[in-house]
Amino acid sequence: MKPRPAPRIAYRLAVEYDGSRFHGWQKQGERQVAQGIRTVTGTLERVLEQAGHKVLTLGGSGRTDAGVHALGQVAHLHMLSSAPPRPQDLQRVFDEGLPSDVAVTGIQPCGPTFHARHDAISRSYLYQLSLRRSAFGKSLLWWVKGRMDLHRLEDAWSLFAGNHDAASFADLEPGEDSRVQIKTCELLKDGSLVLLRTTAGFFLRRQVRRMVGAVVLCGLGKERLETLRRDLENPNKEANLHWAEKAAPAAGLFLERVRYPGDPETTPLRSVLWMP
Repeated sequence: MKPRPAPRIAYRLAVEYDGSRFHGWQKQGERQVAQGIRTVTGTLERVLEQAGHKVLTLGGSGRTDAGVHALGQVAHLHMLSSAPPRPQDLQRVFDEGLPSDVAVTGIQPCGPTFHARHDAISRSYLYQLSLRRSAFGKSLLWWVKGRMDLHRLEDAWSLFAGNHDAASFADLEPGEDSRVQIKTCELLKDGSLVLLRTTAGFFLRRQVRRMVGAVVLCGLGKERLETLRRDLENPNKEANLHWAEKAAPAAGLFLERVRYPGDPETTPLRSVLWMP
């Protein structure tokens, strides 16, 4: 008799990472792996495989670009195992094997059909702006030099809430739908930090960084609110090229939260690094 194949088992992971030294979330092709391109997915898989686990699939709720961080990335992990490890045993593998800039903060068994990206109903991104120079937070924020008008900044940020064609503020694949329904755009001043949070069912590539770059220029008086409004209402290639050049740095951006059916709708808006 042929031996029975090992069963396929599934877990839901909560992951946080400092993206400063990662080339994004997504695992690269074999050539880039051979060249030592460091990704979060590749790091997690390597730790599991070194512990003797057979990884079939490790997929995230969304891809983060190089330098972008995550407070609440969610992933589905499918493995083959004749003796499924307990969540606490997998947690120990990650705690002992992962480098200091990535952590698995939660593990729970899930059904084999759970998909971290397809099952998500919203994603929230947090951006940290600093109004002063920081000795500690360079990789976690954007120090905006100049006099910032917070009322004007908030007015500009609020323009993005609603259902818009975001073609002027994103990198699009050929034929990709550019309409995005942004549920909320929130702003909070916390000490020397200004926190910008936006929530939507999904975001387009580079969209949040370009949104932040645009509203910061408005807050500094270097762009007009009417220009943002015009480019949201009438997207065009010229506007796309303009805002691509004005995108905010990756350092201040965090994938803050991914929400699934049954999760609470709101969470407090808090800074990652307290700066009086």
